[in-house]
Amino acid sequence: MNVKILFASLIILLFLILFIILHFRKRAIILKINELNVNEKDEILDRLGEPFGYAYEPNQDIFVSRRDAPQKLFGYTTAYDLSAPYFNMIFDYETIYFDYNNRTWLVEMWKGQYGINSGCELGIYYADEIISPEEYDTTLFKAVESNDMLLISLKLNRHLSQKKSGYARLGQIQKRHWWPTIFKMGTFSKPEQLFVNTSIRFKDRTMLHSFMESFAETLPSTFYKINGLTVYFTFSKSLRSYSAFKKMVRRIALASCHMLCNWFNYLTRPFSNSGDKLLYLYYYLPFLIRFLFRRISK
Repeated sequence: MNVKILFASLIILLFLILFIILHFRKRAIILKINELNVNEKDEILDRLGEPFGYAYEPNQDIFVSRRDAPQKLFGYTTAYDLSAPYFNMIFDYETIYFDYNNRTWLVEMWKGQYGINSGCELGIYYADEIISPEEYDTTLFKAVESNDMLLISLKLNRHLSQKKSGYARLGQIQKRHWWPTIFKMGTFSKPEQLFVNTSIRFKDRTMLHSFMESFAETLPSTFYKINGLTVYFTFSKSLRSYSAFKKMVRRIALASCHMLCNWFNYLTRPFSNSGDKLLYLYYYLPFLIRFLFRRISK
């Protein structure tokens, strides 16, 4: 009996020592982060995100994609979107195919929940030649080269709730890019809560008109405005439908994202912005960094 009591006492003592060590380690990490200036934090976060194709924008507390992101090597195919829910990426998306300059082009839009991130994307891709609609889903499209990148503006917004009117701006960017993105870490949103004010400036009127013909067929109820070579519209609702099985998979994945997001915010509760939260995990639980960035990589 005395041996059992001694063993239990040792276990309790070890847990108490571990708790004290972790407590003081957490305090030291919090102090270290608070002592970093904005430029130092930005440099570390950019270094963390660069291998995964992302950069941190401290003024908006968002992560955005780099033009030299490694995802460019993989292009786009329909299989990416079909498999996304199995990797905790649940989004609305629409594909707009159009022919221009002896190629079939693709402009795709996404918005939804990517692990612990609410976000949106817009990708520009093309095939090596003009392909038929029957080939769209099986073709591997290439990301456009630098001289074919377009000036794109994205403003990611989130409806506050069904009970509250209005919306919150999560982030905005305007870049000449092949794949501009906005990701707000530690924020949970259902895809239908998000809407993206979008603008795309095309190379010439032939390209603009070809895109608009397909746009009108794909999203017939979406209001748009054209000014010169730039089209303005809001991506708010996807017309895609899902089978009962896919709906179930999406619900399970979304619930998993919600749980992970709550866990992330609880674990990093000493801080309010996502940059500091990520730095806290970097110093406290560094193995989680790769996992978190993979949730927004495709």
